[in-house]
Amino acid sequence: MDLILPDYYGENIYTLSCFIAEYLGVQRQCLNKMNLNVNSKLVLALFDGLGWNIFNRTGINLQATKITSVFPSTTSTVLTTLFTASTPGEHGVLGYNTFSKRLGGIVNTLRYTYPTVSDRDSIRDSVPFSSSFPYVKGYLKEVQGKKAISLVPKGIENTEFSNATHGASGESKTYVNFWDAFYQLSQILQQDAYDFIYFYVPDVDTLSHKYGPYTDPTIKSARDILIGILEISEKHKKYSFIITADHGHVPVSETILFNNDQDLLNMLDVPPYGDSRAIFLRTRYDVSIYLSRKYGSLKIFGKSDLERLLGKIKDISAFPDYIAVPTDYRAFIFNFKEKDDYDKLKGHHGGLLQEEFEIPLVILNG
Repeated sequence: MDLILPDYYGENIYTLSCFIAEYLGVQRQCLNKMNLNVNSKLVLALFDGLGWNIFNRTGINLQATKITSVFPSTTSTVLTTLFTASTPGEHGVLGYNTFSKRLGGIVNTLRYTYPTVSDRDSIRDSVPFSSSFPYVKGYLKEVQGKKAISLVPKGIENTEFSNATHGASGESKTYVNFWDAFYQLSQILQQDAYDFIYFYVPDVDTLSHKYGPYTDPTIKSARDILIGILEISEKHKKYSFIITADHGHVPVSETILFNNDQDLLNMLDVPPYGDSRAIFLRTRYDVSIYLSRKYGSLKIFGKSDLERLLGKIKDISAFPDYIAVPTDYRAFIFNFKEKDDYDKLKGHHGGLLQEEFEIPLVILNG
């Protein structure tokens, strides 16, 4: 299967983020930006996991543009890009688990904890997120003269990751389920007090991981979410709605556990990290031949490819020596916990196949 390389000059979540930053009056040194026609008030609705592949199967008649994600195509990297207007190579949040020079090892970026620890933000009291990832500069902190609010699921508000990205809006509200999410959004819109509203819904991603991207629960959740946002947008014409996603999903054909590959682990300085479909390797050895021979479907990228994959680079010393990307539907996992269900998921993302890398962009009331 063909891989799609990121286009940080084209129609990409990065150039969308650069448009939003400029819309809010914040200047960034972007490679390029989208040009969209929107009203003076804006809702950014990000539906986690709603790739073009799933969007296309909902049967909802919405005029959409097919754009691409950033690499790796995973939530932590995309959200950081979206709210910093910087490329992954600049902000350095690379994948579900990534390497931090400041912490001297691998950290789960969304939860800001070590991969073996379940508690969220367990590192916060020792080292704040801003020290571990100093190039994450959320543009919402710089907005002047506009009022912003975020609406996110209960439990992810006021975390280190949220505060570093969209939490800088100053105000946030939470919801407990699907119905509450759209009720809360409707209440916020009726106030007519905000210039920018960020609305995040994770359900499609959750169901894609559990059941796979093309199953009934996943498609139905995507359909219901799109119907909900369409109905709300028709009642609030003063607001433009930008609807997009962070990534799509691929159905998993086989799961490879790197825990069982002792020969590979012996060549690495730290365990494999990143995502199941974007595997980052730090090593003093040339592992490309070994990986190509043992796992023939892996495309191996070296340090000379980093700019092609990650855009502008801020600190290359923090990045891996090799990146392995599957060209098939296999998931490649290193379980940091001895008892973990990560290897049992039926949908995965992070790589460069169309199904995980192409996402929709819908503008309502533009």
